Amino acid sequence: MRLLPYTLLIVLVCALTLRDANGAEKRFEKKFSVSPGGTLSLGTDAGSVRVTGNGGNEVVVLALIEGRERDVERFKIEAEQTAGGVEVTGKGEKSLWRFLTGGDFDVSFTISVPKEYNVHVNTSGGDVQVANLKGKVDGGTSGGDVSLKQIEGASMVETSGGNIEADGVKGNVHAETSGGNVRVKNVNGDVDAETSGGNITVDEVDGKVRAETSGGDVVVRVRGANKGVHAETSGGNVTVAIGKSVGAMVDASTSGGEVICDMPVTVSGKISESRVKGTLNGGGELIYAHTSGGNVRIKPME
Repeated sequence: MRLLPYTLLIVLVCALTLRDANGAEKRFEKKFSVSPGGTLSLGTDAGSVRVTGNGGNEVVVLALIEGRERDVERFKIEAEQTAGGVEVTGKGEKSLWRFLTGGDFDVSFTISVPKEYNVHVNTSGGDVQVANLKGKVDGGTSGGDVSLKQIEGASMVETSGGNIEADGVKGNVHAETSGGNVRVKNVNGDVDAETSGGNITVDEVDGKVRAETSGGDVVVRVRGANKGVHAETSGGNVTVAIGKSVGAMVDASTSGGEVICDMPVTVSGKISESRVKGTLNGGGELIYAHTSGGNVRIKPME
C-alpha cells in the first residue's frame, strides 16, 4: 500500500504532461534610450544570453521563451532603466513541475547596447556571449559556455560547467571554469586562466600570464616582451613559446616526464632531465612551468 501515493503521483504527472504537451512561446521586447558608459545588469534563473555592442544610443532587449504553456506563462521577465543603465531580470517558478519538465523549457536573450557600455551578466542555465564592446565585462553561468569577442576593457568570466573562449581583447582577462577548456587568444593585457578539468591555451598574448589546470595540457604563446608566465598542470603537458631574443628567468620542472628546452639556457645548479633552471638571453621576468604528470617544453615562437 505504501506504493500507492507514488503511483498516484506518477499518474498525475503523466496526465498533466499530456494536457500541457502542446508547445508555446512568448516574446519580450523593450527599448531604452541611454547614454554611453552605462551598465547592462542581467540576472536570470534560466536562459542563454547574447550581448552585442552597436553604434547607437539604445539598449534593445529581446527575449524568446519556449516550452510548455504553463512554464512559459510563469517565467517572468522585467526590464527597467536605472540611474546607472538598464537592469533585466528573468525569474521562473522553482517547483516540482519545473523540476520534472525543465528539459522542455528554453529562454534566449538577445540584447543590443551602445558600443561604449559595461556588461554584468549572470545566468543559472545557459551560454553567455558578449561581443564588440568598449567597457568592462563581468559574466557568469552555472551551466554553459562563455564567449568574448572584440572587447576593449577588463573582463572577468566564470562558468561551473562549460568552456571559455576569449578572442581579440584589449584589457586584462580572468577566465575560470570548473569543468571545461579555456582558450584565450589575441589579448593585449594580463591573462589569469584556471580550470579544474580541461586544457588551457593562451595564444598570442602581450601581458603577464597565469594558467593553471588540474587535469589537462597548458599551452602559452607570448607575443612581444616577456612579462611573466606561470603555467602549471597536475595531469598533462606544458608548452611555453616566446620570441627567440626575449629574455627570461626559467624554472621548468616535472614529476613524471622530462623538460625540453629548444633555446640556449644558461643553467644554474645541477643539470637534470626533470628540471631546468637558468636564464634565457641574459634573464628577465620569470617563466615558471611545472607538471606532475607530463612533459615541459620551452621553445621559440614559430
